Amino acid sequence: MICYRHCEYNTPVRSSFQPQRRPGRYHRGVEEEPTQYLCLHPLGAQAEALRRIDARTVAKARALDLRIWAIDVPLDELVELPFADAWVGDDYAPCQDLAATLRESDRPGAIVPSAALPGTQNVVLFGGRAAAPYQGALTRPTEVQASIAGEHGCALETLVPLVRFRGQRHPGADFVFREPSWVYAYA
Repeated sequence: MICYRHCEYNTPVRSSFQPQRRPGRYHRGVEEEPTQYLCLHPLGAQAEALRRIDARTVAKARALDLRIWAIDVPLDELVELPFADAWVGDDYAPCQDLAATLRESDRPGAIVPSAALPGTQNVVLFGGRAAAPYQGALTRPTEVQASIAGEHGCALETLVPLVRFRGQRHPGADFVFREPSWVYAYA
């Protein structure tokens, strides 16, 4: 399945030698291996960037300089979580507890509801990965095919009001995401 990620590095994934030391939704910052966060909707990566830097205005969205990656990830062995407020709330503890349980049971990750872009899903992968050329052959089980899908981009102007920022209520399981107008933030 094609996933999307905003990442400014020369590679869209972290290797086993690059664990995160700051906590995130599905990691506490003490894990030996990294946690990879990807989006199943193409606009999810923009929404995550807007949420991360609290860009609640069109002016702030215009200032973004995004590199978006497309990454082909096998989803067969991932646990798919149904919507629950615990998975999208501002308190990361339930997600971190679940991730610890999944890691202990050797699950490679999960498909989770998006906290940033309601009505869409994200992918959380446990462990290091290596990026391989998008059309190249994979030689190791931890490789994923990847390519830069956009460089020096900003978020869609019409995406800003759809993003759920910290402190805002999530619209819930019945919310249906509708594609926003394709107006660019700099138009």
